[in-house]
Amino acid sequence: MDTYQKWLQAEMEWIDIYCSKIRRQTLFVTTPLVLAGTAVLIGALTVVGGGSMEDFGYGAVSGFVLGMIVCSIFLLILLPTLRPKRYAKKIDKCVRGLSLNELEKELLAREMLEADEEHKISYTITGPGAKGTPGRFVLTPHFAFLEGSCPYAILVRLSDVAKIRRNEERKTAAERHAKSRTVYRFTLYTIGFYRKDRFQRGLANSDLPDEAFGFFDAGVRERVMGLLRETGIEM
Repeated sequence: MDTYQKWLQAEMEWIDIYCSKIRRQTLFVTTPLVLAGTAVLIGALTVVGGGSMEDFGYGAVSGFVLGMIVCSIFLLILLPTLRPKRYAKKIDKCVRGLSLNELEKELLAREMLEADEEHKISYTITGPGAKGTPGRFVLTPHFAFLEGSCPYAILVRLSDVAKIRRNEERKTAAERHAKSRTVYRFTLYTIGFYRKDRFQRGLANSDLPDEAFGFFDAGVRERVMGLLRETGIEM
């Protein structure tokens, strides 16, 4: 296994802690509660409708079967999204987006594996749709890497960057429920990276940054900015 694959393996082990937690919670807490809830609910509705206790039993069995069908569909959708390999593929796609050659990929992997804790910031993402997923920022001599956000992995090659700017954006997100919709208004705290060649590509200072990190928590953004100041890039 080369250094790059070792790094991807380490990334899979990191995210698997979260994936395993969600799998256990779903299989041993959420699923039993749904099965019990549907069984009791259908059984109770049978009694309310004038049925006997025997009818309650038949209703409870029907509710249990209905719960199994619902849970099976839910698990078929959820479990494939909790495979660590899925996240490793997202990271690999992010790396390929920078068009790194093999030597650069090995350099990236080695720096990521050797990064000390002082240049890592781990946090829990709290915001609309985040569900407490883990996030992590890693700064190495040549790269800045953010994972856990949306998109899942964002990689910046520091030698490409002319300046770094922070910004704040007011956002609106909607969460749909069965018969309602909840609208969230929040502030997204961003760090924008502006490449050295943006003018050659027809972009002006007023245009959007070439790459950006987003955070729901201003404190996390400031911690990341604190590490980025070590790069000496204009801010």
